[in-house]
Amino acid sequence: MDLTSNLCNVGKNIAFRRDVQLDDGLLSYPNAKLKNVILDFDLTFVKPNVSVVGTITCVVDGYCDRCLASITRSIELPFNQIFYKDSTDDEECYVYCDSKLDATKAVRDEIVLSLPSSFICKDDCKGLCPKCGINLNEQRCDCDTTRKNAFSVLKDLKF
Repeated sequence: MDLTSNLCNVGKNIAFRRDVQLDDGLLSYPNAKLKNVILDFDLTFVKPNVSVVGTITCVVDGYCDRCLASITRSIELPFNQIFYKDSTDDEECYVYCDSKLDATKAVRDEIVLSLPSSFICKDDCKGLCPKCGINLNEQRCDCDTTRKNAFSVLKDLKF
């Protein structure tokens, strides 16, 4: 974002809306694709820093971690960051140099930190049968999936 003409407008909100392309490598889900990333921000100049508040909207295409069904999920994330002028000693802060503000790292960090650790099709997904591999959301199977408790031998120990 080029801030040249707006840096002197302290306290004034500047609307910023842009479609951006981010690489799929930032997603922790295997074979997932990130698409339609839209930034909808309001920039406020708080001398000498810039406050950026808004939303990140994106679509994630992938496969359910439990049943491997193909799913598409639209996600809207809140975004609220302060960008500091030129430099700061804190490595966790975001900076802008001269009159150029590049929010790419902050947007990437927000997406990575806000997405759930598992990608599932629905909260009550039953997954796949561990014996025959059938999708238990679609069909039932007659496999015996009860496991013997490995610690059951301990109940017979006498002290």
